[in-house]
Amino acid sequence: MFSRTLRTSALLLAGMLAIFAGNRASAHSDDETPAANYLSGGDFTLNSPDGLLSLSDLRGKVVLVFFGYTSCPDVCPLSLARINAGFRTMGDEELERVRALFITLDPERDTNERLRKYVGYFHPNIIGLRDDVEGIKNVAKNFGVEFSRKVVPNSALGYSISHPTDILLLDRQGRFVKAVPHNIEVGRLVALIRGLLNAND
Repeated sequence: MFSRTLRTSALLLAGMLAIFAGNRASAHSDDETPAANYLSGGDFTLNSPDGLLSLSDLRGKVVLVFFGYTSCPDVCPLSLARINAGFRTMGDEELERVRALFITLDPERDTNERLRKYVGYFHPNIIGLRDDVEGIKNVAKNFGVEFSRKVVPNSALGYSISHPTDILLLDRQGRFVKAVPHNIEVGRLVALIRGLLNAND
């Protein structure tokens, strides 16, 4: 059964960020990671709760990519809540042209059903993706994303996964453009998305 505590935390974070979407963010919210710190990524195909999904299937849409895992206690739900808050400020026509992909780094625990429930606490435009361990490693490697699993014997989960906390922005052609911090100010995130939606390729 999906953790009631996790569900409550996710909903609370989503609500808080929706309420304070217009407020200023932390002191580091305007920092943006140079593209050189990441790789181009390229097309990939992973499993979604509704079947196989390729990045190329989303051609014509701006895509946000975040690598994490559903048992992450803080950064992952905060990041998805931030994306949710941004999406909630956008119009229906804009939302037709934007998606967010939550790629799990813990595929052994994060089943399709678990991912469906988890991203469902945030926004319908956020899609959970998984594969076997090697498949996930390959996609992460292609984006220059490094992660590692560490045993934490005294924790409820028994382990933690160290991973980058940035949100990756891809243009309408599926090309990596920019990485932004997970705590980016919501208005700034929306402005970047709209810039990519309106860009001439």
